[in-house]
Amino acid sequence: MAVTADIELWAFVWWLKHNPYKSIEAMNTQDFDAMVTAFVTENAVAGPFTVTDHGTYTGVTFPKENTAAAGGITAAQTVAACEQSYYPDGHHSGG
Repeated sequence: MAVTADIELWAFVWWLKHNPYKSIEAMNTQDFDAMVTAFVTENAVAGPFTVTDHGTYTGVTFPKENTAAAGGITAAQTVAACEQSYYPDGHHSGG
């Protein structure tokens, strides 16, 4: 069976949560970026991953704040896109 992007995503999440050296809470952005780069490098052959952040995310959406329905915000490397996004911890209360 071919490895799908879905399996790879969830494998990364599991690996991140089970890091024996540093918890998610103790990570900084450099730690997280290093884990992403290492995982993507290891799995680039199995799936559609590359170590290059393309900066544009055509066809990808971030979950939209204040809605349970599908149909989010066009993913972009902008603060505005992130500010309109839904986060499960509810730290953002804007509309």
